[in-house]
Amino acid sequence: MSILRASALFGAALLASGCVSLSRSGAVSPLDSSVAQDGRVTEILLDKGEIDVTPEFDAIFRQRVQAKLDGCARGRRPLRLEARIERLSKANPLLTAVVAGANVLRGTARLVDPGTGEAVGEYRIGQTVVGGRIAVIRLAQAEEQMSDGFGQELCRQAFSPGGPPP
Repeated sequence: MSILRASALFGAALLASGCVSLSRSGAVSPLDSSVAQDGRVTEILLDKGEIDVTPEFDAIFRQRVQAKLDGCARGRRPLRLEARIERLSKANPLLTAVVAGANVLRGTARLVDPGTGEAVGEYRIGQTVVGGRIAVIRLAQAEEQMSDGFGQELCRQAFSPGGPPP
């Protein structure tokens, strides 16, 4: 099958169906394997700079990210997450209903030993969710969706057994 035909089929499926999630995450300075196995996030600090979000975003982000991390980082060693969101773009509902849209999040996750203040791991977090037509409802919850994505990407990068998949 040619690349052009495969791309056309992918585009048609995307427009007719739901969402596709893409990751642009990676380790800057990965956790030591012993920290990854025994770590748990007990505190989340958020720096969101000048991004345009609702007043509820801080609470949404902390709650959603903590819920994801509670599922993957279950050790005894406390860690503090210092999250920085550099970009949060929300899909335009009208454009999504007609053609397609995307929610985009870019940021960093720094894991710190709260006892020493030393950074023990750092990750680039990038999540893009593209959707069309019927995905307009799912894409409308951009802050919740991108907060979940941040937590999932950090779990995958830092706390998955054996590290992130290739």
